[in-house]
Amino acid sequence: MAAKQTKPPAPETEAGSPGKKKRGKKVLLVPVVVVVLAVAAFGYMSLGKKKAAAAPGSPTTTVGGPIVDENSLTVNLRDGHYLEFTVGIQINPGQSEATIVKDQAIVLDILNNQAQGLTEAKLLEPGGPAKLKLDIMRALDNEWPGLVQAVYFEQFVMQ
Repeated sequence: MAAKQTKPPAPETEAGSPGKKKRGKKVLLVPVVVVVLAVAAFGYMSLGKKKAAAAPGSPTTTVGGPIVDENSLTVNLRDGHYLEFTVGIQINPGQSEATIVKDQAIVLDILNNQAQGLTEAKLLEPGGPAKLKLDIMRALDNEWPGLVQAVYFEQFVMQ
């Protein structure tokens, strides 16, 4: 008769097993990583603000004024198609958006006129929407010099 072999207890059930030590290190590692990432994010944001404040005379693209949202417009293009778009107009820092809000009829007229002069084919070309943005910027700058910093399309659908 063969003697019954007894197996030693599994390492997971022992109090001082290596499996438990690894799990303890993993549990400790998660909060450490979270703290390190939080400190890095705070430092990055703090440096970015100090960098923008350190060079007040230099042009920056990170600092902008308020953005005025215009109503959604549907415009007939020159070739019979139509364009539906919504524009956000960013005002230069230190300028007031009150002029754009007060003269909204003029802004809408500028947007309509700039879009109506294009065709669907022109807008589908590489850089087509960018050209429309540039045309809108120039027209707004002609009306209110130095007021507008950027133009953004929030919606842009052609049919």
